[in-house]
Amino acid sequence: METVRKDENLDNKQLVECHYNGAVIQIPVRLFLQMTFRLQYDNKKFVRYKEGAQMYGMSEREFMKLAHDAEAVYKRNKMCLVNVELIDKFLEFFKEE
Repeated sequence: METVRKDENLDNKQLVECHYNGAVIQIPVRLFLQMTFRLQYDNKKFVRYKEGAQMYGMSEREFMKLAHDAEAVYKRNKMCLVNVELIDKFLEFFKEE
């Protein structure tokens, strides 16, 4: 069985194995989620609360708390943007081994 990697820069934790016609294809998790669940990840660095809550599969209020705890909120006038890269780094701290 042949294994094909879509992107050599990603480690195995960021890839999903897909079996198709006797071949195993490894694709990034975000691409897999986009294809199977029709989720839209545009690899944005900043999102608003509603979009971030959808990305992380939680309520808007819970995402707002998470963003503030991660110190990832940027405010300009009445607009709030959240840096998802900081959210990801913050969540890695709580990873269970």
